[in-house]
Amino acid sequence: MEKNNFIIRNLLYCLPAFAFAIPTFPVMILLPALYSEKYNIDIASIGIILFTARFLDVVSDPLLGWINDKNLFRRKNLIIFGSLICGFSLHQLFSPTIVPDKIHLFIWISLLYLGWTIFQIPYLSLGYDLEKDYRGRTKISASREFFILLGLMTSVSLPLFFNKEIISTESLLVKLALFSGFFGLLFFYIFINEPRRKKYSEVLKVQKLSSELRKNLYFMKILIAWFFNSLANIFPMILFVFFITYFLGGTESDQEIILFYYFISAIFGMPFWVFLSKFFEKNRVWYFSLISSAIFFSSVFFLQNGDIQYFIIISCLTGFCLGGDLAIPPSILSDITDYHRLKFKSDISGILFSSLTFLNKIAFAFASLFVFLSLGLLDFDSKVAISIKIKYFLLISYAGIPILLKFFSAYIIKNFSLGEKMHGEITKKLYN
Repeated sequence: MEKNNFIIRNLLYCLPAFAFAIPTFPVMILLPALYSEKYNIDIASIGIILFTARFLDVVSDPLLGWINDKNLFRRKNLIIFGSLICGFSLHQLFSPTIVPDKIHLFIWISLLYLGWTIFQIPYLSLGYDLEKDYRGRTKISASREFFILLGLMTSVSLPLFFNKEIISTESLLVKLALFSGFFGLLFFYIFINEPRRKKYSEVLKVQKLSSELRKNLYFMKILIAWFFNSLANIFPMILFVFFITYFLGGTESDQEIILFYYFISAIFGMPFWVFLSKFFEKNRVWYFSLISSAIFFSSVFFLQNGDIQYFIIISCLTGFCLGGDLAIPPSILSDITDYHRLKFKSDISGILFSSLTFLNKIAFAFASLFVFLSLGLLDFDSKVAISIKIKYFLLISYAGIPILLKFFSAYIIKNFSLGEKMHGEITKKLYN
């Protein structure tokens, strides 16, 4: 009976993740190509706009982490408020009532990023408070990421089954995100209890907090590994459409099929990584997924124009590894949050989780700036045949750089002593 309650709780907690994952793929992958090809905004300007919006959004992460930990508002209320901003912004980006220009793109992408932050920080923090068990945290993290993958797969698979002449892909995904988000948040708000938290005045002392974070070596280590792994994941996301179209000579249909296989493989892979975490420490599981992904992805260097089928195989293999990449790091950070709480007597789960989202955005901003400015300098034009220099740039940026970054992240996380035994001792002292 108790096990069934845990399953139902995890399900209700994870429902909003499905809706919020649906627009992730269109925003990160389709949006640059959409505004370049359909609305004729030059690629370098899109890169600068995305970088600026992300850069401005970066300051919201520590601010939301502080608000979360100071308990100025209920976390559930913050989640709903962020959701409303996201929904309206998403509609303006993909179903604009006017022909969008650079200002339109900048305003609404900035608001979308802000809404995501207001939703995400308290949502992750609440997940930390729902589960205290070392392996139970991997299960709730994996469940959340499973629903995220389900949302991502839905966003790329739906266009395969609908006539685009009747309804556009963008309009369909926006409607689905809004519909599923409404009901997912409704059930979440009604049935998920928000644990009460003590208020810690230390959160206001910025210098003391900064010193404590630097002294938390476990936190610093996962922060470094997370940042470089985020870069490794973001480069292929940004360049996916360009790589498939201009390097492999694929079509829009090929892109949708590849992404479908990638995410369905990740969904099937998720139980494997959760199962593996029963027998190995979390850092070892993450290490193995990083190394495996890098090795499989190196096969991209052997591809030539037209090798779509071979690329689908590579995508299935790397997609299978994605589950470990998504589920394990947040679970590790939950354990680090307990360590920090015991050592420094402060519950700052919001700030700790906001650090991951902060670095993810920094990585996205710099990767976007590097990619799109480089394409601009190389005189990229979607209406003409690309040069051999651009092809080499796509190959190196899409696969070469990420592979090196994956290996480096794996090296950082390899030796990590905060395991199950040590965490068990921490939880006994914290929660008796």
